[in-house]
Amino acid sequence: MDKINIEPLAHAYKLLNPGAVVLISVGDGKADNLYSVTWNMPARRDPGMVAILSGKRHYSFPFIEKTGEFGVNIPHAGIAEAVLGCGRTTGSRVQDKFKRFGLTRLSAQKIKAPLVNEAVGNLECRVCQVIDLGYSALLIAQILAARAAPEHFRNGEWCFENGLKLLHHLGGDRFAVSEREIDVQLPQG
Repeated sequence: MDKINIEPLAHAYKLLNPGAVVLISVGDGKADNLYSVTWNMPARRDPGMVAILSGKRHYSFPFIEKTGEFGVNIPHAGIAEAVLGCGRTTGSRVQDKFKRFGLTRLSAQKIKAPLVNEAVGNLECRVCQVIDLGYSALLIAQILAARAAPEHFRNGEWCFENGLKLLHHLGGDRFAVSEREIDVQLPQG
């Protein structure tokens, strides 16, 4: 298979995407905010841990520093405009992104930040480690609680037969969706 060189190398990370985009929710019980993050991943299975990359100058970062908590909300394609809007606007100018982008607050069980009711899955997380990367920080957090829409998540797996379309960010205004699974069998022999 022929390949092309990726230039500039600053675009090389896009070879690893499309990673699922998530909405991060933060709050201290008095104020809250949402922002989009594409650089996220599971970090450990048991106990469950996640890692996200967050800009330290973002409006939401001080909430995380203050509370040590955040919510991870897994969106579907039906709320793509809200996901883009939450990533493109700052909480310093839009005081209520939930209202602005037509999303509903869902009370969390273990953290102060609200969750996004329209998301197909929600994780409540407490920061365990912060790795300073200069402009940004890698936040490693333990999952304290998790919930998902039962029509789209059963027996510990995503289920696509009911129209689930998980959202992946490709950069700019471009997104992709995962909407089905395939079975792969190893060849015999």
